[in-house]
Amino acid sequence: MTGSVLRAQNAPAPSADPNAPARVAVAAIGDVTIFQDELVRRLLQEIRPHEEQFYQEPPAVTAQSVLRKMVAEKATSMEGRRLGLDKDEQIRRAVTQLETARIVTRLLETELGPKLRIEDSDVNQVMKTRPKLTRDQAKTVAVQAKVNQLREQYYAEVAAKRHLAKVTGNLARTAEIHQRLLLRPRQPRGPTQYWILNSQIVTDLSDEEKSLLLATFDGGQFTVKDWFQLLCEFPPPRRPKDLDKAEGVERVLEMGLRGPVLAAEAKSRGYDKDPEVLSELRRLEDDRLLYKTQEVRVKDIPEPTAEQVKAYFDADPSRFATNPTLKVDQIWCPDKETAQKVRTAIDQGGDFDALRKEHSLQKDVSPYSLTPGSEGVFWAQLAKSEPNQVLGPIPGFYGNGAKWRLIKVHEVIPAKTQDYSEQIASSAKWMLFGEERRRAVEAMEKELLEKYPHEVYSDRIRDLDPVEIALKQQDK
Repeated sequence: MTGSVLRAQNAPAPSADPNAPARVAVAAIGDVTIFQDELVRRLLQEIRPHEEQFYQEPPAVTAQSVLRKMVAEKATSMEGRRLGLDKDEQIRRAVTQLETARIVTRLLETELGPKLRIEDSDVNQVMKTRPKLTRDQAKTVAVQAKVNQLREQYYAEVAAKRHLAKVTGNLARTAEIHQRLLLRPRQPRGPTQYWILNSQIVTDLSDEEKSLLLATFDGGQFTVKDWFQLLCEFPPPRRPKDLDKAEGVERVLEMGLRGPVLAAEAKSRGYDKDPEVLSELRRLEDDRLLYKTQEVRVKDIPEPTAEQVKAYFDADPSRFATNPTLKVDQIWCPDKETAQKVRTAIDQGGDFDALRKEHSLQKDVSPYSLTPGSEGVFWAQLAKSEPNQVLGPIPGFYGNGAKWRLIKVHEVIPAKTQDYSEQIASSAKWMLFGEERRRAVEAMEKELLEKYPHEVYSDRIRDLDPVEIALKQQDK
C-alpha cells in the first residue's frame, strides 16, 4: 500500500450524473471535508433506536451534536495517524485488501466487459444439460460460465506478462512451519481452539520466515506471511487438511496469487490513482484509525471493582428496572394528512380496527409491544399513555425511515425495580465500565477538537431535523 492514500483528499467522488446538484460542505478539518449528504446518513443512523437490557435515555440527536461528533472522529483519526497507528498491521492489511478488490474489479470490467457475449446457442447448451432451468436461469448460468472462462484466460495472460514465478523450493519449508504453528504454538491456545490463530503470525513467525518468498512477479511478491494471512481468512473447519505437504501449501498459494498479480497489473495502468478508489480507501483507513486510537486511549482503564459496582447500583437503582412496555395496535399512514383524517374519524366515533383495515399500510397485524428500546426518540410521547387511549398522529420508525401513525393502547406494563443480584451486578459492571470508557473518549475528543483547527458551517445545517429527514425517506 503506497503512502498516496494518506495524502489523498477525502473529496467527493465524481458523480455519474453531470446534472446532479453539487454536494454541500458542512464542515472541514485538515484535508477532510464533511458533506451534507454524509451528515444526513449519519443522522438517520443515530436516530434509530437500540434495544438494550436496561434502557437509558439517549442524548438528543441534533444536526449540531452529530456533526460535532463526526468532526471529532476525524480529529481522532488524524491523531492516530500522527501517532503512527496507520502502520498497524491489521489496518494496513484491511486497506490493501480493499484496494485490491476495487482496482481488480475495475480492471476486469474494462478488459472483459466488451468480450462478454452470450449467444442463444450458449443458453441452449445449458438447458440441454440442465432441462429444469428456465431460460432466464440458463442465461445466468451461461453468463457466469463465460465470466469464469474469460477471467481464467485473462489471469493466465497477466501472469505470463508479469513473469509470475513460484519459489517451489520454499513450499516444503512452509508446510513444516505450518505444522509447527498448528501443533506447537508459542502461546497455549484455548482447549477448543485447534487451528492456527491470526496472532500467531506475529508471535510465532520469525522475521526471516515472514519474508520467505513463495512467488515473485513484476510489481510484487508473495511471502510466507501473506500465505498465513490468507490461511487465517479461511473458517477453521474449511481449511485444507493436507497443509503438512508442499502440494497442499501450493494449492493455497494458487488461491492467494490472483488478487495481487491482477492488482499489480491494475496499478501499472493507474487504477490505484482513481479518485473514487482513493476516497474509499481513505474513509476505511480513517475508520480503522478511529477505533485504534480510541482503543489506545481506553486500554489502561481498569475494570470496576465489586465495591464500585455496588456503589454504582445504589446511586440509582432505577437504571436497572425492567423496561416499561405498551401493548398496542397501530394504524400506519403514508403521510400526516392521512393520519389526521383517520384521527378525525376516530374522534367522531369511528372504529379503530375498521379504520386500520381501510387505511393502514399494515392491515392484518396482531397487537404487539412497544418499549423505549424500540421507540427511541418517540418514547417520550408514549411514556405517560394509559389503557384504551388513542395517541397520535405521531411519527414512528417504519422501514428505513419513519411514518405517521395512530396508536391504540391496550395495556401498560410499568417498569419494575429489581433487587441487587449476581446477574444485576454483572450488568452493572459492564454498564459502569462502558461509561468510564465513553467519558475517556469524550475527553480525548474535546482535547483533539482544540488541537486540530476545524470549521463548521452552521448556517448549512440549521434546518436539518432528523425526524423530518426520516419522514421523507422513501421505503426500500
